[in-house]
Amino acid sequence: MLNAPNIPPNGGNGPNGWGRLVGYVGVPGVISLYLVWWLTGWMGEKLDRIIQLLEQIARALRVGP
Repeated sequence: MLNAPNIPPNGGNGPNGWGRLVGYVGVPGVISLYLVWWLTGWMGEKLDRIIQLLEQIARALRVGP
């Protein structure tokens, strides 16, 4: 006798990771998370460059230990 396949109650077509995220925080939350991710990436590049320039200035002035 053959057994029926084990299929989840929702047919196996439940939400994936993105669908669950939207379900938890809603569309405005997903938009906010994307904007925070985008801004931190953009600011991170700018901050890295500023830190490099400050380190060059400090070395030129022989500041620090």
